[in-house]
Amino acid sequence: MISPQSGGQTTQLESDPLFGIAGVSSGELSDLIDLVAHSDICELDVTIGATRVSLRRPAVSQHAPTTNSVTSPPGEPASLAITSPGVGIFRPAVSKGDDIQSGQSIGAIEALGMPTSVEAPRNGTVDEVLVQDGAAVEYGQPLLTLRRAAYVA
Repeated sequence: MISPQSGGQTTQLESDPLFGIAGVSSGELSDLIDLVAHSDICELDVTIGATRVSLRRPAVSQHAPTTNSVTSPPGEPASLAITSPGVGIFRPAVSKGDDIQSGQSIGAIEALGMPTSVEAPRNGTVDEVLVQDGAAVEYGQPLLTLRRAAYVA
């Protein structure tokens, strides 16, 4: 939330021209762009208050390096965003750096008191947990990024 500071001064968000026009700060927008740029996310729609931000980029094809025998599978990006299967409260069961197996629960989405398990689609290492414990999530919202397990070519 934005609130005036003592002495009549305004917060940094109120002085951000983008926030005044669009309702989202330049820092928040930069964070969203970084998320899309550093993952395999090709499309991201986010609603912040009354502001809706849609980011789209073309799919990036990954070329395996020729000097290293440990790579991502051909044609697949090195990281994967695991998204929410529904609306509710996210309860993560993993942390950054954890190694997880395909089918392992990465957390749960609670809705109407009923938890729905969210499972990893592949083996890998948790790169970043994007949603804090107890935060509300929407359908399709990225919950964490998973660095795919390398294999020997």
